[in-house]
Amino acid sequence: MYCDFFNLTEKPFSLAPDPRYLYMSRQHWEALAHLMYGVDDDWGFALITGEVGTGKTTLCRFLIEQLPDDTEVAFIINPKLTVEELLAAICDEFRIQYPEGNTSVKVFIDLINAYLLDVHSRARKSLLIIDEAQCLSSELLEQLRLLTNLETNQSKLLRIILLGQPELRDKLSEPGLQQMSQRITARYHIGPLSKKEVADYVDHRIRIAGAKDLLFTAPSVNKLHRLSGGIPRLINLICDRALLGACLQKQSIINRATLSMAAREVFHDTPPCKTWDRRAFIGWGLAAFSFAVILLAVVMLFNNSGPHPVSYTDRMQLHNEVAAREMSELPRMSLSWWPEGLPVSGSRETAYKVLLRRNGFLYNSSNDMTFCNDVGLLGLDCVHAKDSRRRVEKLTPPAVLKLSDSKVKEFYATLIALRGKTATITLGNKTIKVAVKDLRSHWSGDYIVLRQRPPEYTGSGKAAGQESSVKPKGL
Repeated sequence: MYCDFFNLTEKPFSLAPDPRYLYMSRQHWEALAHLMYGVDDDWGFALITGEVGTGKTTLCRFLIEQLPDDTEVAFIINPKLTVEELLAAICDEFRIQYPEGNTSVKVFIDLINAYLLDVHSRARKSLLIIDEAQCLSSELLEQLRLLTNLETNQSKLLRIILLGQPELRDKLSEPGLQQMSQRITARYHIGPLSKKEVADYVDHRIRIAGAKDLLFTAPSVNKLHRLSGGIPRLINLICDRALLGACLQKQSIINRATLSMAAREVFHDTPPCKTWDRRAFIGWGLAAFSFAVILLAVVMLFNNSGPHPVSYTDRMQLHNEVAAREMSELPRMSLSWWPEGLPVSGSRETAYKVLLRRNGFLYNSSNDMTFCNDVGLLGLDCVHAKDSRRRVEKLTPPAVLKLSDSKVKEFYATLIALRGKTATITLGNKTIKVAVKDLRSHWSGDYIVLRQRPPEYTGSGKAAGQESSVKPKGL
């Protein structure tokens, strides 16, 4: 009704999980990186949680659109099933034929195993995504864990992504699901949007819908943040009703009064956010400010101790350490055999690709300066450093290492995990485990990591008009 009035091509605040309207906040980028890691990882589950309406399903549909053609996907949106029904649903999604009326778990498992082996033999991947996973019973979660036991000598045959509300985390922490929890190699929780992100979110959606100008005043957006609590679904409900109200009143701009009236209608005069009296608000504000000052001081203290990678990599290291307790051993090799005994590429470009892939991006250039300029567009700094003591064990993966063989031939590897005296590195298309002492003997001390730029940074990562070689994976 209001689209013609505001010159919109479609309703910008529909509740449908349309990937075109997905607003990628920093949290959503990190969640996407975890999902990408879950797709690439051969050894466990990826877990994304968040409150109702924070964009988990939309993000996952965006992921599906970006997956390479060699990925077979099964998407379960209603997991409140019995074990037999869940296995039948998985067969239906993968288009696996099974006897009509079958209720035998063994028959389902055998058919799924045969299918996964066939997919693997054709150098393809199988991915199972389960939405609303908080509805899964303990019995179903255990069955999913058993499905990940389907494997070859080198890797698991099925990758699983779970999307759910926060209570899913509590369920997975129960003692009976400890083995399941240990197989989660990537997990992330999506929280509400900040005030600035709410403004960007609203602007993003109305521009996708064809708006040429801003439709919401700054005070109305501030009000929207307070009323919605930063939850995208609530933002959509309020904004949709506000646009309708403004249209009926022939107003071209949505002000605070119109937005407040829309919120009262949406929430039936009971907004979800508690109203604080002025003195309590000031008191809590001062307490929060004091805490923020202390936290900032601690962060600055740690930042001054050396290059600090993006937070995603810190979490990945912890996830890898947990997963390592369950995963089979990768081949152990000595770098002194390279390149005669390890026929893989050790180019710098390949190492950069692995580094960015671990953060959910693709990279298509071998130019060092282009790489460092392009990652600046992501709010990251490309940090070149050298450790004269060559303390590999002090690095935080992922990091690109400059190595050399016994013939002093230079090559590059990506350090992706450290556990005790063992390092996991990627050389070209192979991932291997090596002793830290062997890696140290071939390492020049030069390394490259990525770290988050400070919020106040206003510089540009590249010259104007230069096309970026870094993009979200699959785009």
